[in-house]
Amino acid sequence: MKINYLKAFGLALLLSSSAYSQKNEKYNGDQAFQKTINLNGFYSSETAIKEFSKLYSLNNLNSFVPKKSTSDEAGFTHQRFQQFYNGIKVEFGTLITHMKDGNIVSVNGELYNAEGLNLNSTLLATEAFNKALTFVNAQTYLWEDSVSAEAMNYTKPKGELVVFPIVNSGEVRLAYKFDIYAKTPISRDEIFVDANTGEILYKNPIIKHATHLVSEYEVEQNAKKFEKIALNKENALFTPFVAASAATRYSGTRTIETTQTGPNSYVLNEATRGNGNGIVTYNCEKTDTYPTTNFVDNDNNWIEHNNTNKDNAALDAHWGAEKTYDFWKEIFNRNSFDDEGAQIKSYVHYDNTPATTAGYQNAFWNGSVMTYGDGSTWNVLTAIDVCGHEIGHAVCSYTANLAYQNQSGAMNEGLSDIWGVCIEQYGRNGNLNSPVDTANPGTSAIWKIGEDITSTALRSVSYPRSKGNPDTFKGTSYSATADDGTCTPSQANDNCGVHNNSGVLNHWFYIVTAGKAGTNNAPASSGGPFAYNVSGIGMAKSSQITYYAERDYLTSNATFMDMRNATIAVASSLYCATSPEVQSVTKAWKAVNVGANYVGYANDVALKSISGGNVNVACGATYSPAIIFENSGTAVINSVSISYNIDGGANTTANWTGTLSNCAVQSYTIPVSGLTRGTHVLNVTTTVTSDGNAANNTKSILIVVNDAGTINVTNTFNSASDVLVSIDQNGKTNSVWQRGAVNKTLLTNTVAGSNVYATKLTGNYPDATTSYLVSQCYNLTNLSSPTVSFDMAFDLESNWDIIYFEYSTDSGATWNVLGTSNDASWYNSSRLPDGTDCFNCIGKQWTGNYATAPTGGTGVNGNKRTYTHSLTDLGSTSNAIFRFTFVSDDAANQEGVMIDNFIIQGALSSQSNQIDGFALYPNPTKGKLNISLPTSDKVAVELFDLRGRSIYQNNFEAQGALFTKELDFSATQAGVYILNVKTEGKQVSKRIIIE
Repeated sequence: MKINYLKAFGLALLLSSSAYSQKNEKYNGDQAFQKTINLNGFYSSETAIKEFSKLYSLNNLNSFVPKKSTSDEAGFTHQRFQQFYNGIKVEFGTLITHMKDGNIVSVNGELYNAEGLNLNSTLLATEAFNKALTFVNAQTYLWEDSVSAEAMNYTKPKGELVVFPIVNSGEVRLAYKFDIYAKTPISRDEIFVDANTGEILYKNPIIKHATHLVSEYEVEQNAKKFEKIALNKENALFTPFVAASAATRYSGTRTIETTQTGPNSYVLNEATRGNGNGIVTYNCEKTDTYPTTNFVDNDNNWIEHNNTNKDNAALDAHWGAEKTYDFWKEIFNRNSFDDEGAQIKSYVHYDNTPATTAGYQNAFWNGSVMTYGDGSTWNVLTAIDVCGHEIGHAVCSYTANLAYQNQSGAMNEGLSDIWGVCIEQYGRNGNLNSPVDTANPGTSAIWKIGEDITSTALRSVSYPRSKGNPDTFKGTSYSATADDGTCTPSQANDNCGVHNNSGVLNHWFYIVTAGKAGTNNAPASSGGPFAYNVSGIGMAKSSQITYYAERDYLTSNATFMDMRNATIAVASSLYCATSPEVQSVTKAWKAVNVGANYVGYANDVALKSISGGNVNVACGATYSPAIIFENSGTAVINSVSISYNIDGGANTTANWTGTLSNCAVQSYTIPVSGLTRGTHVLNVTTTVTSDGNAANNTKSILIVVNDAGTINVTNTFNSASDVLVSIDQNGKTNSVWQRGAVNKTLLTNTVAGSNVYATKLTGNYPDATTSYLVSQCYNLTNLSSPTVSFDMAFDLESNWDIIYFEYSTDSGATWNVLGTSNDASWYNSSRLPDGTDCFNCIGKQWTGNYATAPTGGTGVNGNKRTYTHSLTDLGSTSNAIFRFTFVSDDAANQEGVMIDNFIIQGALSSQSNQIDGFALYPNPTKGKLNISLPTSDKVAVELFDLRGRSIYQNNFEAQGALFTKELDFSATQAGVYILNVKTEGKQVSKRIIIE
């Protein structure tokens, strides 16, 4: 940790309270638990996070670490961040930024305010661990089996100190988090122990259903055998992975992938999926162990396995795992449950009581493998929807990670049911054209869970109440939770009804998919019951909306209302706010008593985007902004008023006329020209008569304008014409570098009326930012011994925040760092990241506190002094651009950097006009230009405009001792240009006028 960070931590230890709840709202299950903000303008991740943090009154001791980033068809990029307080992880603390066109447009999540929490634990980690062991009360634990622990990448937990929120009360505690993996009886739970009182605060099941873990010997043998098969060590003559015909128990004859292990030996193992990790299925042989026994076939035509052992159920497990992988990959481009190609391993014929005749009536995912019992009153549990359901839990843990209790736990189970249904439809039919289930209790097998393993099925997605589950929030059969009633989650009450209440989300999914009309059973306290009539949008759309909501919007303690808001947000981004899809999604939620019914606007125009704003720092780069607006209302739009301005100046108004139907979009070009050098903001507003939603009417875009600088002329930054381009890393904002007078405590500009560029003219620079101060473009082709010089002073957090100098010779497409710390009077640091600090360092930079004397300098960093470096290495380039790159880390800031008196200088090359006999005529010219020079070598000709842009270049071969050529510039715009001619290592430049 950095020094300043630890100082802040130490101060927090002096605070006395052991819990804190004043700034955290209590959980209300009737409302959204997550908070959301929508943003207009230029917001980077850093600025958006700061705005969102204000909703929770968070201080600067909170930081956010990026985790998974995803994108969707609507052009959004979604980035999850984990909250930390004083460097300690805040459990459940998650925010998600949503970016479109380079700007953060919204943020949602759940954060917790731990200000005032005592971060000094009374209990040692070992004492808290013993409290957790007493609570679990198992006979043996996984860490006692070194082989098994290593195979599952598991070690004896040492305890992670976290800030733990008790969401229902709004209280936060300091707690130890332990991942306790018990072998006998099997369980795996995250146990949270109060770091001061030893109280068990929360148990989060990682394994939802389990009874046994593989033994040390079995894991060892499994690894050896699989290595021989997968690496084909024993059977080099055989094709390792081949297609097979499988007569499955529940899904007819299907094609599967297997492995040939001998002349007449094929096993259920393939590595064609998931980055070669693939699918593997083993036989437990009705034991409570996990042996490496393969199901074997002699000709790869698996038709003889319908025997008394029900071995054909293994074909369902293998095919089901393959189809589950294929569903996620083909439909959503998700690479296995973890999106990183994890192997899906299944064990069939598992029996937790092998001494009895009753089979194990369950199936479960333990975080790494699938286990299937043969059932007692049910049939073998390898049906495809069961497989899809259980692996759906794994998907959830790698996306929303919904807490397995209360409403969030019900959604965890509901999502798994939804994926079981979708995967069954996809696997058996090769599509998502799901049927309508018209009559209670329903006749379509697709909409039932476990209908293959028991004639009565386990749950119904289309008619949950037919299985005793609620189809309406707080309606008939609904289990009160700690969110919306009185309940303390425990295994005895199914963690407050997570399986039972899954019916609410299940029924919503069926209604929005297939459509349905009726009257729900919402209680009078909710204003019910309600009549509804919803048109279905089909499983392809409903599953996409559901998945993106789970992946990109939900956080651990989300409520049904949060899920409602997430699905509406996704549908609105994929379609439009008044689309049939959004209407059906919203009405379906009302049908299950979650949220208000759909209300659309008759008249509403939404400004969707502005494109064409130039972010290229090259001289004279073009910009041609165009907007796209959408009819987000239900009525046809015939006229849109478009108002725009530059930098908040006077508005210009235009009017578009035409015919724009519901959800249709229209492009319109904004005429902008004549902008001065620097960054400019184009603000655009679109409106229609009686516009019902003004919140979606305005957007802004940044435009960068650059031009040519003059050699040997100092830019003092004193006048408005001395402005440079300042821009942040995202290319959308310019929030750091400012021009003006600096008057800080350490960095001051003492000359009256003199301006500089600084990383903020007042106060400290911001955290977590990368920002550039970019020069004009310079033509170095006629310059000998060129140098760059500037005055600089700085006060930076040493070895954390840095500044360095870069150049580009290709119009800003690529950048190179100028110089090293070995150059005299240049960089004062050559540090690289070492795992302790300097994480932003690149091995050549300026860094350090005001009072530290720079290497080779005569004063402290904060005393302004001149820095000079040769530009010889750039060569004879006509378009050299320079920039100061400032980088700050996530915490602790100081006064920053100030720059003054920037100059590119050098002597005009004496060789430039040494091509004897060179002639150029006529000049001025109407377009045709003749050149001649005595040479038999190649001749290079290039024409530049006064902004340094190359607009013509060509190489010619000489024919004899005198080169002559007519150049045709008739198509070139009239103006003044520079013509460069090079040959035999010599060069001449001439000013020409095209009339």
